[in-house]
Amino acid sequence: MADLSKIADRLDAVMDLMGPVIGVILLVVGIDTYRDGGSVGWPIAGGALLVINLWVAGRRLAGRRDTNASS
Repeated sequence: MADLSKIADRLDAVMDLMGPVIGVILLVVGIDTYRDGGSVGWPIAGGALLVINLWVAGRRLAGRRDTNASS
């Protein structure tokens, strides 16, 4: 039988890693938009979102690693 708590923990980790993926996509689209004559705000917003998502994912994954090590 499947351990639902283990499945939920792994899904939570995957969701933590989806934030930086979305940040990279926004950064690439922002750079493309800027090259086509758009506002410089798009790549700046994409970069800011990427940095914030990497920081949040790093904190959550580090917290998850600490709780697993003590168990």
